[in-house]
Amino acid sequence: MKFSEFNFHRDIAKGVKIAGFREPSPIQEQAIPIVASGSDMVGQAHTGTGKTAAFGLPMMDKLAKGEIERALVITPTRELATQVADELYHLGRFAGIRTLTVYGGVGYGREIALIHKGVQIVVATPGRRKDLYKKGKIDVFNPEIVILDEADEMLDMGFLDEIKEIFEYIPQNRQTLLFSATMPEPIKELANDIVYQPEFLSVVGEEETTNNVIEQRYYMINESQRDEALVKLLETEET
Repeated sequence: MKFSEFNFHRDIAKGVKIAGFREPSPIQEQAIPIVASGSDMVGQAHTGTGKTAAFGLPMMDKLAKGEIERALVITPTRELATQVADELYHLGRFAGIRTLTVYGGVGYGREIALIHKGVQIVVATPGRRKDLYKKGKIDVFNPEIVILDEADEMLDMGFLDEIKEIFEYIPQNRQTLLFSATMPEPIKELANDIVYQPEFLSVVGEEETTNNVIEQRYYMINESQRDEALVKLLETEET
């Protein structure tokens, strides 16, 4: 299958072409038609499988075609929020889609001003998003599609209550997508609460095998010795 078969808006298709995408990954091939159809979805997939494009391309296609006006992506960390927003920007820039990253540690002023100015996609961490809703600062932003990315990571970080509270502020007539690498019972219960008659997909088999053979190590060193230690480590790995 080719990306050209998805019949994206021409500006989204241009972003896909410039990005060098030719054939969709398994999760992209399965998820894009589901998201495009408007159905809710629960997807089980690991990081690195192409999840962002899997939900981002059909989401931005809807924005480019005027089918929806606003979308919300919730991620567990500031770093992931920045990464997701950056990928969405590059894929959707030819359609002029405006994306805002929202996370803690910075003032509210710029975020609130840009939301009221009319951003189309907000990528946020749970705590910051909840705070903005509770303070009544972003009542104008009512997303028609909401994506929870790496839901199990949010569970591990203790964000489950924040997630539930966020959904109390979001209109019921929305499309909801939940992605998680694992499906522990609390995530299944969350899915039951926030999605409606969802489609289910899973592409974890091959990725689980790959992740299980990755060896991770760390070394305690002084900062002044970092470069020397890195060189020695690389030399050791090559022998």
